[in-house]
Amino acid sequence: MGESRNYNLVRQTLGRALHLCFRPRYRGQESVPVDGPLIIAANHLSHIDPAFIMTATSREVNYLSKQEHFKGRLRGALFGRMGVIPIDRDGDASNALDAAEAILRDGGAVGIFPEGTRSRDGQLGRGRTGAARLAAATGAAVVPVAIRETDRVIPVGKRVPRLWRRFYYEFGEPLYFTAKEANREALREFTDEIMDAITTLSEEAGDYWHSRRLRTRMAAWQERNGLGRAKLRASLDARAQALRARLGR
Repeated sequence: MGESRNYNLVRQTLGRALHLCFRPRYRGQESVPVDGPLIIAANHLSHIDPAFIMTATSREVNYLSKQEHFKGRLRGALFGRMGVIPIDRDGDASNALDAAEAILRDGGAVGIFPEGTRSRDGQLGRGRTGAARLAAATGAAVVPVAIRETDRVIPVGKRVPRLWRRFYYEFGEPLYFTAKEANREALREFTDEIMDAITTLSEEAGDYWHSRRLRTRMAAWQERNGLGRAKLRASLDARAQALRARLGR
């Protein structure tokens, strides 16, 4: 499925603007398949989450978003150019899932937040089975993505973003629906597998980026050098004692 000109233009323009204002950090984008049906399944912390996934991958990603986000001429036009699929969270979501399935059957990519809404406390909620249903129906690869600390950029209930803050996206290896039947138990099991992968990725991202912070690296350097000096001092003391012992004899 070829990338549309509108999507490419908006992604490049939006990407430059976002990277001037914020400090995203990514790992694992090489796990995203370059072609074939694809579902990107991520946890959801902030309104900005989809934009940075769209600008981090080379694939055109059509995101499912609640239809209230289409209110307003500017936002509606932008979402339309980005291929966002409106979904009625309080009513019948079948039309949105049908549209997503059609995109996947055409070899495209769809982005889904399995929790269905933003987390209010930063904790990962229970996943809904929409991503699993689409994967079962189309054979799409499901790439789990862990998002960390975007809720510090635009906290829940706030409208003005906090600029130049770091946040993190960790992409995992693709998962595939392999059950023989797409019954309720199999869909729930695969959904839980996706959510478990997101949890693991989030922990790995936290450990990795914490280790990369300057303060952490400085503390490790000081500890290594402190131990090195202590070993050197102990070695010199031992040699001095040996020399004194020989001279004493």
